[in-house]
Amino acid sequence: MIIFCEHAVETLTYFSRQIAQEFARLDYEIFWMDFEKIGLSAWKLRQRMQSSRTQAVLITFNAIGLSGEEQLWDADAQGLPSDSIWEQLGIRCLNILVDHPIYYYEALRHPVPDLVTFCIDRDHAAYMRRFYPDLQCVFLPLAGNLLLADDKEDGAVSGTGSGCWRAACDGRDLEVLAMPLEKERPAPVQTLDQWLQRPYPLVFTANYVPVANIEKQLDALEPEYRDFYYEIIEAFVRDPGRDLLSGMEGLLMREMPDLTEAQLCEAMSNMPAVDLWIRTYFREKTVRILAEAGMKVYVFGKDWDLMACKCPQNVIHNGGMTDSAACVRAAAGAKLALNTMPWFKDGAHDRVFTAMLQGAAALTDPSIYLTEQFTDQKELFYYDLCGLEQLPELVKGLLKEPERVYAAACSGREAAVRYHTWKSRAEILRNYASLPGTA
Repeated sequence: MIIFCEHAVETLTYFSRQIAQEFARLDYEIFWMDFEKIGLSAWKLRQRMQSSRTQAVLITFNAIGLSGEEQLWDADAQGLPSDSIWEQLGIRCLNILVDHPIYYYEALRHPVPDLVTFCIDRDHAAYMRRFYPDLQCVFLPLAGNLLLADDKEDGAVSGTGSGCWRAACDGRDLEVLAMPLEKERPAPVQTLDQWLQRPYPLVFTANYVPVANIEKQLDALEPEYRDFYYEIIEAFVRDPGRDLLSGMEGLLMREMPDLTEAQLCEAMSNMPAVDLWIRTYFREKTVRILAEAGMKVYVFGKDWDLMACKCPQNVIHNGGMTDSAACVRAAAGAKLALNTMPWFKDGAHDRVFTAMLQGAAALTDPSIYLTEQFTDQKELFYYDLCGLEQLPELVKGLLKEPERVYAAACSGREAAVRYHTWKSRAEILRNYASLPGTA
């Protein structure tokens, strides 16, 4: 039996459903731990495990269910989390971290027994092996999302009226977006003429967070700490090729040269705001520079109306939350799909693979892993964070050569279908599940 978590984080629930679908096809029993009814789910799991000799494994993301949640952990004499439901029921735990390990310091300091951690970036995996050498860690890239059988057809217009979207699509009805996608499969191969009918020249599926919101957290710190954090941030802005550890370690050791490995790990765990600031800064800058150069960017995500821009009419947004299914549909309606890496320097974001599976050409800043997988101008297109001023001309040039973009989209789709689906990732996870055959 495979246990997955749902209703904790929408994106991670969607990832879980993609993987669960593949295990279900192999005839494994699937149990859903519903975090909106966590107590009831825990009771049902105990009943299920105690009424049979079923072996089970938990596959979760970002330590959901492994972070001392009250309904899943007993408390010791001091009221601190003690034995977990996973230990009590002999359930192995596979934990996929889709962010840097610095976000999960407490969960990693006090792990459940027999835990296997998967990192989506090889830098993250190296960090784990250095600072948590007793934990088994495996590099497992993210994969591309597909529409699921129960996805709502109106997910792409969440939070808006259809009139707003018709205007955004230059008068075309948004129903064009729901092209003949066969659910649970990659977008069908389209002819060039069909592909040219896609309504979005350039899309970006991500939320907007004002940098000022993060700066409020930093500015609340003592001046000494605040200035130090901004010094680290400025170093990343000057050299955006650095990964988090290499960018932070030198400055931390300069200030505190006697730090032990354990102390350095703890100090790093206090710096998520730095990571959030730099990824937000470059996401905002990338969209703004395109919009202010006259490019229309169709953004699927919340709060883009809050971004200061000299040409706000070129940032065409739905004005509300967009779920994962809507992001898949957006990619299916796009010619070019923009991505900015959330500081994954040796990994990849699911936006890249989702775009490819839906027949859009991915446009992204590179990583070591991506450049090993895909060739610029062949399966996708790369741009440089150090040369963002050149990005508008790159996009304009590509949109003037649709046949070239189409060829890359077709090659990218073929590569993603072969290597970068959740089916391929499920096959790897199955090797670590320690479950006999199929259920």
